[in-house]
Amino acid sequence: MRYVDIAALWDSGALNAGFVAIKPSPAGQQVYQTIRQLTSEAGIDDQQAFNQAVRSMKKWNQQDEIVLRVKVLDKKQFVSGVEYFEKSRRKIPKPDDECKALSGPKSECPLVVHNNWIVSKEAKIYRFREHLMWLYDGDDQYYSSETRKYLTYTNTKPTTTQGQISALKTALAIGHLLNRAVILPRFHCLQECLLNSFIHIKTFDTSFSGHYRESSFLQHPKVPDSVKHSVVDRRYTVTNQTSTDVHISRTEILHLFGELNARILNVGKLRQVKVDLDDSEFNSRLQTAFRRAHYRQIH
Repeated sequence: MRYVDIAALWDSGALNAGFVAIKPSPAGQQVYQTIRQLTSEAGIDDQQAFNQAVRSMKKWNQQDEIVLRVKVLDKKQFVSGVEYFEKSRRKIPKPDDECKALSGPKSECPLVVHNNWIVSKEAKIYRFREHLMWLYDGDDQYYSSETRKYLTYTNTKPTTTQGQISALKTALAIGHLLNRAVILPRFHCLQECLLNSFIHIKTFDTSFSGHYRESSFLQHPKVPDSVKHSVVDRRYTVTNQTSTDVHISRTEILHLFGELNARILNVGKLRQVKVDLDDSEFNSRLQTAFRRAHYRQIH
């Protein structure tokens, strides 16, 4: 910053307005006065206005006394969401994503990952949680509670998207009856994927925020060992090999699972299992929760 007015993260073809260092020089102040004018008069977003203001000031530099000096931050250390998650094939968290120091003075680990190229605050938080890049525990002890109970289940291949949604609905219904938060499995698209690859997270959270956890939840360092090691397998086995769904009642669920006190209950595969639940409020939430979307949450 000794030699420039603005240093910004490079965002796949443009300067990023969400992570930028600005010196309060005359040129730095002029850029933001121009941005304010563009966003209010032209009705464009802050990133478009930022880049347009920088381009226009560079043109003025030839005749104007105010000279704007701009630098792009190191592209390996300051990374946009599309570069980190998509182009580097990190759409799902992997054990080998841990950064390893190089022999030189720099590390291949990014210093900043900007969680953009995905729509809605809810989807951003969900993605950071899945990638173990979210530490906030909150008043509800999202991670650290030693008393909350959880339910896990397994997605099997081959399966359709609709089949996976049906299994998730069943898991949520069982979790609702047992007062257990559902820990998501990994899902299957063309390859292994996460929930935001086909479900609109903001809509899903409107119905089930707090009632589910991301698939990497048990790997998070804030989850107590007393929770991770308190697991019971009570798998619900479908003996019916036809295409007909098996329906399970509230009474049967409570009989099978209601007395289990382990923090984590694994019910196994829920393919072809449907819950008959006479609960209009919950059924209404279930009906409205599943809105289709793509990875970037464009629905």
